[in-house]
Amino acid sequence: MKTTRYQFETTVQSATEKTVEWLKEEFRSILESDRDYTRKADYIGFSVLSIDQRIQSIDEEIKELQQLKKQLKTAKEIVLQTGAEIFLEYGIDKIDGAGISSITYTGATTSDKSRLVIDNTEPLIEAGLYKKVVDEELVKQFYTSDQYAQVIQANAHIEVISTPKPAKIRINKRRGSGNNTDYSITEEVA
Repeated sequence: MKTTRYQFETTVQSATEKTVEWLKEEFRSILESDRDYTRKADYIGFSVLSIDQRIQSIDEEIKELQQLKKQLKTAKEIVLQTGAEIFLEYGIDKIDGAGISSITYTGATTSDKSRLVIDNTEPLIEAGLYKKVVDEELVKQFYTSDQYAQVIQANAHIEVISTPKPAKIRINKRRGSGNNTDYSITEEVA
């Protein structure tokens, strides 16, 4: 497990639009240092990859917290229902507290929710209670083929929506080297 955080690692993990100039200076400082290029690449690469590791760690923590939340909700329901059984057993409707206002027994209730179940669709369709929608995926599929070409090209067109993506560096992980979470680089590079 990695226990050392390097200066550039901290810099890239806290990068914002306001710190871009400072980040550029950090890149320049690393690239202009007198270390060999492989150490520079490792220092930059591992620092940037640390963001992915932090994101993965946060995702795992979120998953664990969601499981804990679900477990706690289930536990609360069990406790409330068990408490209700015991209150009923002892004939208690309400207990006043000093720190809390009171604990009140509420009996079982039912909650009604309407759900439409259609038994016969034909009379409803004949009465006009339906909607038609175009299958856009099928239209895209047939747009360039000969099948339905005239009707599609006369009634539809393909819009190309371009989203500019700025230039970026890409960190290429070494394949087959196992888990890259344990890495060692020296702070001297920066």
